[in-house]
Amino acid sequence: MASDISRDPKSYELPKDKGSTHLGSKAIEVTLSDAEWTSKLRPNVYKVLRQKATEPGHRLKIPEGFDDHTEAGVYVCAGCYAAGQQVPLYSSDMKFDCGCGWPGFWANVKGAVYEQRDADGQRCEILCAKCDGHMGHVFRGERFGYPTDERHCVNSLSLVFLPQAGGAAVAPTYSGAVFG
Repeated sequence: MASDISRDPKSYELPKDKGSTHLGSKAIEVTLSDAEWTSKLRPNVYKVLRQKATEPGHRLKIPEGFDDHTEAGVYVCAGCYAAGQQVPLYSSDMKFDCGCGWPGFWANVKGAVYEQRDADGQRCEILCAKCDGHMGHVFRGERFGYPTDERHCVNSLSLVFLPQAGGAAVAPTYSGAVFG
């Protein structure tokens, strides 16, 4: 697996201007067949990343998920990671306790995540720009005090954490039901 990405959260640019965003556009580079995805991902991770399911809210704390996770490092896409690539999506400096029951981020690594309207037109889904994996949803205008005025509500199962201090990658251990 390529390991040339920085695990230092300070190495990822943070948006500074009010109303700015680091959301990018779709730039698919990681492509696997559905059979390959199902062989590389646990069933609940597959359902979240490839079928847009949602893990249960307010339940996935360490080690099952990242809602309460505060260690310094970088969160990469679980789909890309399973395919042998480390694609940084968020740093710990972008994470905040928003109280939504899922990991919350106020920004993403520049260009690594893109958005599209849900099929029902009600919400904006966020996806990995490299593998098209479902991350969760982005909400705006909630006034948490960050320049982007965005809240990325992300499924823990969509992420793998790389600690700044080094060592093994950390994936959520939750193996229960997901919804959708």
